[in-house]
Amino acid sequence: MRLLPALLVAGLALAVPVAGCDANPFDPAQQPVVTVTLAAGAPVVAWSPEGARLVRVYRGATAGDGYGPDLVWSVAAEDDANAVRSPVTVGITPPGAAVDVPLAGPLVAGATYTAEITRRDPRGRGDGFTNTANRYVGTATFTAP
Repeated sequence: MRLLPALLVAGLALAVPVAGCDANPFDPAQQPVVTVTLAAGAPVVAWSPEGARLVRVYRGATAGDGYGPDLVWSVAAEDDANAVRSPVTVGITPPGAAVDVPLAGPLVAGATYTAEITRRDPRGRGDGFTNTANRYVGTATFTAP
């Protein structure tokens, strides 16, 4: 007789996470498409769709994982939303953003870097167990002038 309640609890435990996932499925249209061009000798990072939470530049051909040694520059939206507007010139703090990691010096000419854009889910909400927000990240690799 104890087996039936245990199976019922196990079944509910499996059903709850699945139901939560359906509340806000991943939307590929929110994934940023990132490009990097040069303007007056400085890399300019642009992306679509508009708005970003974080703009970061990492040393190397891949994005890092947060605040590792390869993170060379980072700005974050001041209001914790997608307030940073495209395009952004590397090393210049755009309106609506605060410097998270300052650029220590010029990028090394000829070196490879990766720009990373992180967008907050405009439809998600909550935190912890009730979180329905997705995180949308896009990257582009470039060579410093």
